[in-house]
Amino acid sequence: MLRKQKTYTCLGIVGLAVIFAAISGGDALAKKKTSKDYSPLVFDASKRKKTKIRVSDRLSYSAYSSLRLQGERNVKLDDGFADKSDELAVYLGAAARFKISESVLAFAHAELDVRKKTTHNKQYDLVKRLKVKEALVSFKLSEANTLTVGRMRFSDAHKWVADASVDGVHFAHKSGDRAFEAAVFREVFNDAGAYALVHTTRFSQLGHTGVYVLAEQTNSDRRLHVIGYVKKTPSKRFSYTLHGAGVFGDAAGGKSNGFGLDARATYKFDLPNKPQVTFGLAAGTDGFRQTGLHSNKTYDGGQTQFNRYGYVFQPDLTNLAAATVSLGLRPSRKFSLDLTAHFYMQLSPSATAPTARVNGSTNGTSAYLGSELSLAGAWRPSKKTKFEFGIGAFQPGSAFNNRTSSKRVYARLSMYF
Repeated sequence: MLRKQKTYTCLGIVGLAVIFAAISGGDALAKKKTSKDYSPLVFDASKRKKTKIRVSDRLSYSAYSSLRLQGERNVKLDDGFADKSDELAVYLGAAARFKISESVLAFAHAELDVRKKTTHNKQYDLVKRLKVKEALVSFKLSEANTLTVGRMRFSDAHKWVADASVDGVHFAHKSGDRAFEAAVFREVFNDAGAYALVHTTRFSQLGHTGVYVLAEQTNSDRRLHVIGYVKKTPSKRFSYTLHGAGVFGDAAGGKSNGFGLDARATYKFDLPNKPQVTFGLAAGTDGFRQTGLHSNKTYDGGQTQFNRYGYVFQPDLTNLAAATVSLGLRPSRKFSLDLTAHFYMQLSPSATAPTARVNGSTNGTSAYLGSELSLAGAWRPSKKTKFEFGIGAFQPGSAFNNRTSSKRVYARLSMYF
């Protein structure tokens, strides 16, 4: 018990230290020269999807289509079957931008999702879903201030805080090397809850620091998330990110608070094919939970997204630690390849299994949850086409009662118009 308390105390201290560093350490990053193309905000109306086809000086649009094939094997460890799931999905999407006046902008983004799924014991009917991902009006109040209302796509730079469509009101102030935003909103598609957000950040070409304060109400639960982050690029070859977070109120596991952290560092070698190595370590106490808006999908300089905690397992950080090592190749701007290994353990052995894509019971006598190896890549032969693929296997460890491996594979072809 004492060891467990010390572990939680250390995580809490580290998390709060990161938050303090984000608040007080901004001056080190605030250089005179900032990147005009970079937006540090969770939402920036001027940075929405590009609309390349011009109808007039005021109206433009773009469209895309994607075909995705996905197969999963044995993701339910305790169902008594050699379960499998194969899915074919087609996506058709369009985005339009209408400049109502010099200070008023309207933007919309909709996507039709058509999919067919087959499992080891059932063939599902064809499912069609039309999602309006964004439908907003943005008012430029001044050179630095913007007010947006409607449906917006909130997504922070690392997708550790937010990556979701929301309905609400958003205010942003961006001037020089500083930015501030505040919003009240409700998550749309996953019914994660209602939120109030305040975010302040300082940024430059060398990196950025900031703090999020996020109040959440989901059903009868109320939580307060405080998240600090630092991202730095000290040189062309080395970069790192660090998140520290605390959640207070109705935290996970019946706790009143929890603490979590996520650290990643990447080094790029001056060699053919531009290899890079990434090391990551993330952990959360049994009271910690992320915001409910997050996806944990992000980029590391390649052409495709990846899940930072595993392509197959994809666990939540509650009472869990995940270590990552990845080797990436960047032979050109059109092609990338990443081989990644993850290792998982519970901070405290528990018979309560982690919430993850792979579902199985744990015995409570061992903390080792297992490991995963995955390969993900993407090729973009032109600006209008992109091919992505991924394959991975998760091997359960001694904490699981069933230790047969789980696998996942997918391929996706996209065309842009």
